[in-house]
Formats: sequence, C-alpha cells, structure tokens
Amino acid sequence: MVDIRRRFSLRTSCVALSFLILPVIAGLGLSACGEHSKPVEEKKSEKSSGPKIIPLTEETAKRIDFQTETVTSRAVVVPLHLTGRIEPDYGCAVDVSARIAGRITEIKVKPGEMVARGQLLAMVDSPPVTDLQGELVEAKSKLAIAEAHAERERQIYEEHLERPKGLLDARALMQNTRVQAELAELEYQRLEGLYREKIAATKDYLAAKAALAKAKVDFEQASTALAREEQLYKNRALMKRDYQLALAEVTRMKQHLNTIVKRLDFLGADHTMTQRVLKTGDINGLVRIVSPITGILSKYEVGVGEMVQPDLSMFRIIDLKTVQASADLPEVDLERVKLGDTVRIHVPSYPDRKFQGKISFISSDVNPLTRTVPIRARLVNSTGLLKANMYAEIDLEGASRNFLACPKAAIQEREGRKVVFVKHPDGFEERAVKLGVIGEQYIEVQSGLSDGDVVATQGSLMLKTELSYQH
Repeated sequence: MVDIRRRFSLRTSCVALSFLILPVIAGLGLSACGEHSKPVEEKKSEKSSGPKIIPLTEETAKRIDFQTETVTSRAVVVPLHLTGRIEPDYGCAVDVSARIAGRITEIKVKPGEMVARGQLLAMVDSPPVTDLQGELVEAKSKLAIAEAHAERERQIYEEHLERPKGLLDARALMQNTRVQAELAELEYQRLEGLYREKIAATKDYLAAKAALAKAKVDFEQASTALAREEQLYKNRALMKRDYQLALAEVTRMKQHLNTIVKRLDFLGADHTMTQRVLKTGDINGLVRIVSPITGILSKYEVGVGEMVQPDLSMFRIIDLKTVQASADLPEVDLERVKLGDTVRIHVPSYPDRKFQGKISFISSDVNPLTRTVPIRARLVNSTGLLKANMYAEIDLEGASRNFLACPKAAIQEREGRKVVFVKHPDGFEERAVKLGVIGEQYIEVQSGLSDGDVVATQGSLMLKTELSYQH
C-alpha cells in the first residue's frame, strides 16, 4: 500500500517537472528558430535585389529559334512624324471667272463632272463685247475703203510707169517755149536792123525785145520743169509716194481690226462667232467661259440669269492626279530634311494603305510664332483616293544619325520599365535601359547597355515571361 502511494507521488512530480521544463525548451527553440530565420530572409532579399539571370540551354535555343544581336554604334535613319493635310498640286486648283461683266445665258456642266482643257463651261451675254463687235464692223468698213483707195493709187502709179503724163507734158512745153524763143529771136533781129536804118519805129523795136526776153524766160522754166520730171521718173519711189501712203493706211486699218479681234478673243468671245460678225455684221455679244485645265468641276455658285463680274469666281476646277502633303516642320529638325527625301503618308480614310512621295518644297521662312517651317511633299494620285483637305499623318525618313543602337525586337516592358536581356555566362541577364530617339529598326540607348553587348531579339518575350513566372 505504501509502495503504491510512493509510485503515484513520483509520477506526479515528474509530470509537474515536465510542465515546468517545456516552456523553457519551447522558448529556447523559438529563440533558436528566430536566429536562423533572419539570415534566410536576408539571403532572399539579397537574391531579389541582385541581377536576374534566366538560364537557357543551347538545345532550347535551337528549338525555339532563339536569336541575338550585338549592340553597337551605327548610322540610323530616324523618321520624323508630322501631321498635315492633302492639298492640290501647284496650278492644279483653278477658280474660273469671266474677264468682263455680263449675264449668264447658259451653263454647260455640272458639279463633279470631269472637264477637259478648253471645254465650254458657260455662255455670258456682255454689253462691252457688243460694243467691241460694233467697232469690229466699223473697222472692217474702213479697211475696205482704204483698200479701194490703195487700189486706185496702184493703178495710177502703174499708168505713170507706162505713160508718164507729167514728163510728156514737160517735154512738149519745153519744145514749144524753145520754138517761141527762136521766133522771138528772129523777130528781134529783124526789127533791130530796121530800127538802125531808121525804118522801124522805136515802139516796135522795144516790143520785140521784150517778147524775146519773155520767150527766153519761158524756155528756161520749161527746161527746169522737164529736168524735174525726168529726175522723178528716174526715181520711181517718189512717183510711188501716194501709192505707198495708201498701202500704209491699209496696214493701219488691218492692225486696228486685228486688235479688236484679239481683244474679243481675250475676253472670251467665240472666235467662230467673231468671224461670223465680220462676215455678216450680225452682233450678238456672247462670251464663252472655258476650262483652263483638265480636272474635276468641284463646285459652282452661279446660275442662269445671274450677273457676273471679273472678280467673282464662277467655277472651281481641281486636278488631283498629283497632290501635295503639306506640314509644318519644327525648326530644330530642319537640318534632317532635304529636297527629294522620301515620305510615307497615312490618311484615316484608308487605314490599311500607305502613300509615298518626295519632299518638293521647303520654305525659306520660319514662322516666328510657332518656330516651324512649311514643307510639302508631292505624291502621285492616279487612283484619285486622296482628296483635297484630307487629314494626313506624315513620316519623313530624314537624315541618318549615329548613336548606340539597340534592335527594337530586343526591347520589352516589365513593371513599368524598359528592359532588355543581355547575354551572360549563366544565361541572359535582365537589364533596365533608358531609350532615346526611335528609328525604323533600332532605338537609341542612352544608358543601360555598352557597345558590344549581345542582346536577345527573337525569344526576348519568352525570357520576360519566364522571369515573370519565377518572381
């Protein structure tokens, strides 16, 4: 009985001791666990802050067609992106107006219609043209009179050449006065002899002497007139003077008539109608309005019966076989663009199509407010898809620039940063980069890479996915 009690007391003491020892052991255990967990967390933190490397075997690289490229400094064409609009080419958008005031009598075309150069657009009745046609008829009549006068002078001139009346009359007069002088000389000599013998009266002697003097004067005048007529006959240009004056008048009237015809042609009067006016004298005053270029009649804002003035546009014609894309180039990028550079143009109306042209104009002026320079690129628009005033996105190739260039295919974005995967002895290392200007295939790297680094291109997305899965 005593033995049983002793055993029970000993067992109770052991249990109590165990309850006292367990908390101490537990405390020691927890303390020990705390001391070991701290280095593990520090190790894990150190691992996460260090470079992240993704291993990649050669077998896996071959299976996924993994590719790399070396980062190096190279000349890269950096495109410029501008916004602009589509405009007609120079001289291909024309406002047509009448050159003289009048009233529209007929319109021959409709908006949207394709018109050819020289095609009749409208007819205008113009009072000033009526007045000019009246002057034309009068000028024709004056020309006919001048031509008749010239014909008469021609006939007289030719008759003078065949039978020079003035010369013949001068010769006859000279012969007559010579005979008269000779007769007067004989009569004077006879009366002089009689006078000396005191037979003839003094009165008769003096009369004979006066007659002889007069006959000699007449003979001298006739001789002078004959010499003049002979000289005129030898110099036929002097004989032709009146005929030449008549011909000059004919020429002047023809020039006046042609001037009126040209004025009518300039004002738009139909040449056929002008010739009809010359032939029949029927005045109509109609003016033809014709197209100066081949193109599409985009609009007109006049109607039959309306009055038109030279400063009022009647029709607008646009030829869009070639167009221009105009934009404003920032002044700082001016050195990167030159005449003949290729541009690529995108318009919202055709999102799947790209249009190509070349720089045809660079302005010599800089806008003082926007610090931009107007430029234009000419495009062939044989399909007619591009319309005037369309919104256009313009990409210019521009001049090449030298910088440390990384392939576009190597750039990935992870956790809001631009990263690349650089070849490492143990695989590929993730590296953050700072980028600059963007070319078609390469991007400028401002920091994060060095010349000669090898980066993953095809397969870089897989490395990014693997890294994201691991972390």
